[in-house]
Amino acid sequence: MDQPFNDVWSECEDLFTQARATLGTLKTPQPAHVVQASVNALFRTTHTLKGMAGMLGFHSFSRAAHRMEDIFDLMRQGRLRSTDSLTDVLEAGILALESGMEGLRRGRPEPDDYLLPLRRQLGELEALARPTEGGSRDLTTMLDLPPETLKALSDYERTRVTSLLLDSTPIHGLTVCLDYATFDERLRTLSEAVAMHGELISTLPADPPEDREGLCFLLLVASAHPAFEELPALEGEVLGMALVADPARVPDSLRAKADPEPAPRLEPEPQPPPQHYPEMEILRIPAQQVEVLEARLMDVGQLRDAASRWMRRTPGNLHDEPVGLLGGMQDGLLEVQKTLLQMRMVKVESLFSRIEPMVKNLSRELGKPVKLTFQGGELELERSLLGRLGEPFLHLVRNAMDHGLEPPSERVAQGKSETGALRISASQRGRNLRFDIRDDGRGFDLARMEARGIGLGLIKEGQHYTPERIHRLALEPGFSTQDQANQISGRGVGMDVVRAEVEGLGGEIHLSSEAKRGSLVRLAIPLSRAVLSCLRVRCDRQVFGIPLGNVHRVQAGREILRGGDQLEVLGKSLPLESLQACLGLPEPEAQRAFVVLTQQGGSAESVEVAIGVDEVLGRGEVLLRSLPELARIPGIMGGSPQEEGILWVLDPEAILGLAMDSLMRRVARV
Repeated sequence: MDQPFNDVWSECEDLFTQARATLGTLKTPQPAHVVQASVNALFRTTHTLKGMAGMLGFHSFSRAAHRMEDIFDLMRQGRLRSTDSLTDVLEAGILALESGMEGLRRGRPEPDDYLLPLRRQLGELEALARPTEGGSRDLTTMLDLPPETLKALSDYERTRVTSLLLDSTPIHGLTVCLDYATFDERLRTLSEAVAMHGELISTLPADPPEDREGLCFLLLVASAHPAFEELPALEGEVLGMALVADPARVPDSLRAKADPEPAPRLEPEPQPPPQHYPEMEILRIPAQQVEVLEARLMDVGQLRDAASRWMRRTPGNLHDEPVGLLGGMQDGLLEVQKTLLQMRMVKVESLFSRIEPMVKNLSRELGKPVKLTFQGGELELERSLLGRLGEPFLHLVRNAMDHGLEPPSERVAQGKSETGALRISASQRGRNLRFDIRDDGRGFDLARMEARGIGLGLIKEGQHYTPERIHRLALEPGFSTQDQANQISGRGVGMDVVRAEVEGLGGEIHLSSEAKRGSLVRLAIPLSRAVLSCLRVRCDRQVFGIPLGNVHRVQAGREILRGGDQLEVLGKSLPLESLQACLGLPEPEAQRAFVVLTQQGGSAESVEVAIGVDEVLGRGEVLLRSLPELARIPGIMGGSPQEEGILWVLDPEAILGLAMDSLMRRVARV
C-alpha cells in the first residue's frame, strides 16, 4: 500500500486512540466544563473521520461516522446528558467504527451499516433528544451585550447559552486586548487558562478603546467561580470582566418548561477539582525516515568504537580526557536510540481500551455477567504490531465470551458464581511480549474436538493424541465444533486466521484448558527492537548479554567449576552447566564464575540453574535488534552492535531449557 494510504491509516488510528481516551473522562464524575470539552473533542474526531472516509470513497463508513457525529452534537447542545448507559452506547459506536476501519485496511468490502447492532439504542437517543412541543428556547437575549455581538453567535453557541442558564450557571464576559505580533499565541494561552475554570462558550471580536492598539476579543465563559484574577495575563491585556447573564433572572415558567421529565444526573459531592485536558500536538514522521536515522546513528556508534580501539592501541597515558569524552558520546548515542525507539511504541493499555466496551456490550447481548480485569497495560509494543494484533485479539475475546463462559444458570448449577471471570494480561519475557487471555468457563470439549478432527481428516482414528495436539486442532483452517457461525464469534475471522496473523509476526499461539475450570490462550509476540538491561559475560573470546530480569545471583571465585557439578548457593543445591555446552560450543576445561538463572517472575518452584562463564564483565543497557538469521538459533534472541563486535543477547528461558537437556544427557552417559 502506498505511503499516502499508510498515513491515512496511522492518522485514523491516532484519532480512535484519542476518542477512547476522551470517552474515559466521561465514565467518572467531572465538572461540567470538562464534560463539555470532552464532548466537543469527540464531535471533532468523528467529523474528521467522516471527512477522511468520504474523501477515500468509503461512503458507508462516512454515513456511520456522521451518525455518531450527530449524537455528539446533540450532547454539545445539551439535548443529551452524559449517563452511564449513554457512555456505553458511545463506546460501542466508536468500537464499531474502529473495527470497520480495520476491515477496510485489510481490504474487506464495506457493510451496509457499521452501526447495525446499535440501531435501536441510537434511535432511542435521537428520539429522546427531539425538541419538546412548543419549539426550542433561546435565552441569548438575556446576555448584556450589544445586538451586533449577539448576531455573531452561532446556533451551537446560542444552544449552549440557553442550556447553561437553565442549569443555573452564570455567564461572564472577559475582554482582552492583545498585541498584533503575538495575539494568536496569547489568545490560545488565555483560552486554555480560562477553560480550566469554566466552559469557554465563544471568542468574539471586540472594538479596541481609542487609546489602545491591538486586537480585542470578548471571551464568553460559563462558570460559577471564574477566578479571572488567576489568569496568566500580561500587563494591560485584560480590559475588563463582568457578569453578562445572571441565571437568577430566568423566569420560573421557562425553567419549569425546560425539562418536564429531567434526565437523571449525578452531582458528586464533594465536586472533584477542575481538570484540564490539553490537546497533544502530534508530529508525523514517516517510519522510513526514523529507520534511516537509526542506521546513521549505528554508523556513528561504529566510528566511535573505531576511535576507542585506536586510542587503546596508541602508547602513552595522555588519553584520559578523550576516553571520557568518547564514553559520554556512547551514552548520548544510546539515549537518542532509546528516544527513537519510544517514537515507535504505544502502551498495551491502548489495546485493552478497545476490549472493555466490546465486553460490556457482549455481556448485555449474551446475558452473561462478566468481571473483566487487565494487567500489564503499562508495557509497550510497536505501533505496527498493535495495528495487526487488534482484530485477532478481539476475536479471541469474543470466542471466550461466546463459547468459553457459561450462562449464569449453568454456572450456578456447577457451583460457580453467576459472574464469569475474564482476565487479560501482558508481560515481557526478554524480547517477547506475552499476552494471556484466561476465562473460568467450561473449557474446550476435547472429546468433541477429537471427533471433529477425525471427521475432517486432520488426525487418525484409533491413535492417542496429547491434549496439546487436540487443542491445536482449533487453529486449523476450517475447523469448528459449531454447525454454524453466529453473529458473535463467527464474523469471518477464524482461529486459523488468528494463528496466521500471529505467526506472520514471528510469534506463537498456544491453547490449553481444563474441563469446567476454564481455558487459556497465550500469544508470544517478538519485538523487533527493545532496550534491555543486561549482564555482560564472556565465554572464550565471545561476549554475551543476559537480561537482568532472569539473573538471580552472580558469583566468581578461585574454585574450579565444570559442567555437571553441584553447587551450594544460598542454602540450595543447584546444578551447573557451562554456557558453551548450552549453545553447542566446545567446552572449556574449567571456569571460575557462574550466573544463576531463574524463570522471570517465577515462584518458589521456578527452575534455577547455575550457568558457568569465563568472566563477568558488568552490566549495562543495550539496544537489542531482531536479526532474521537468528530466528531459529536456540538460545539467542537478538544482537547489539558493540565496540568489540556483535553482543549476542541470550534468551534466558531458552538457555534454561538447553541447560536442563545438556545435564540430562550427561546423566544418561553416566
